[in-house]
Amino acid sequence: PDVEATEAFGAALAHEVQRGDVLFLRGELGSGKTSLARGFMRCFFGNPQLDVPSPSYLLHFSYSSSSCEAPKPDASQQGAAKQAFRAGSASLVPDCPVHHIDPYRLPEGKIAALVDFEAIFRDVALVEWPDRLG
Repeated sequence: PDVEATEAFGAALAHEVQRGDVLFLRGELGSGKTSLARGFMRCFFGNPQLDVPSPSYLLHFSYSSSSCEAPKPDASQQGAAKQAFRAGSASLVPDCPVHHIDPYRLPEGKIAALVDFEAIFRDVALVEWPDRLG
């Protein structure tokens, strides 16, 4: 499929999720995982101009609406690379952040020490390369 179709599919998925859902995005390099996430985020937060880059170099992007409480840094997750974004004024699931995780550049199983999955999986999460979670 083309990029527009992949983003449209991501947008359709955004209408189906609820708090606690985790979507594992599988596919070869360049198959459209980040494009799907882009369509999802833009629809979920009602922001068609939202920039949704791949988090593969920084590992974890967290998106929230302006009505969400700002995420608090977790001192126990030292070394974790996380970038937080205000994505829009509202979201399809009120006050629910979305986490976009991509452990592609980490050795398999190394991400668990860097990311608080218990907290992330209480929200909505999109995980690229889930086989690398270990």
